[in-house]
Amino acid sequence: KPGLHVNRCADFARGYVCKKFKIPAHERIDTGLSVGFNPLEETVVMCPTISGHSGGPCVNSVGSVIGILSRADPADRQRCYLVPASELKKLLKKAKAKCTMSPLDLYYRT
Repeated sequence: KPGLHVNRCADFARGYVCKKFKIPAHERIDTGLSVGFNPLEETVVMCPTISGHSGGPCVNSVGSVIGILSRADPADRQRCYLVPASELKKLLKKAKAKCTMSPLDLYYRT
């Protein structure tokens, strides 16, 4: 039956950190909107990526998540950009402050 089985496979690629940088205050864009997320830091990594990897975790040699793949460089598919875990923690904290319902409340809501 459709929907009973989902094909899933893990995909791993070895890479290395090239550069970490912060976006200078004068280059930050504040749209005033409450939607979207513009990280203040990014990490450049040399690692082969394909479409569909965005949103996936990047782990270090001991298995700790150091960031989430945000985008690949259109000019060099071996170069990609991560949002550091520290930036994601800030986003989660902000989201938790705005959320008044628990995940279970949202799930069981009719």
